[in-house]
Amino acid sequence: MVILGGNLIGQFLKQITQPLSKAIVKHVKKRPLLRKYILIQLGRSYYLCEDIIRWQQIIKKKKPIDDDRTMEVGTALLVEALIFGFLGSVLIYETRKAAEKSRKAEQLKIQEFNDLEMKKDQLIQQVKDQVILTKRLKEIIVEYSRQVGCTLPSDPEEKGE
Repeated sequence: MVILGGNLIGQFLKQITQPLSKAIVKHVKKRPLLRKYILIQLGRSYYLCEDIIRWQQIIKKKKPIDDDRTMEVGTALLVEALIFGFLGSVLIYETRKAAEKSRKAEQLKIQEFNDLEMKKDQLIQQVKDQVILTKRLKEIIVEYSRQVGCTLPSDPEEKGE
């Protein structure tokens, strides 16, 4: 399924680049410097790579290459390189953007966790303080009952001991 999607995207890009390539060839025919030093050189390097791959240099002599066809191939290579560069840049940008978003979300979770830890520590300290205050209050009540001379009901904790 993924291969089918890749092939579909490849065909779509070819359909887009072909008219663009033809328009560039028409425009470049009027610009000899660009034509001679960039597009034709790209096309020749393509044919050289093709010859090396097919080992045609060893088997038979090289055929002369038509400049118009070479220019078209060079233009197609240039357009595909530009599109590849653009799509690669978009991919890198989106990857960095997603990583930054993920990093911010992780930092937010860490901050929330630290806040909860701090709140927990505060609550534990409050409980400890209340236990101390309760013991002091109990001592005050016992002391007051001795001074007054009344007896206190038995402490439920003392019955358990």
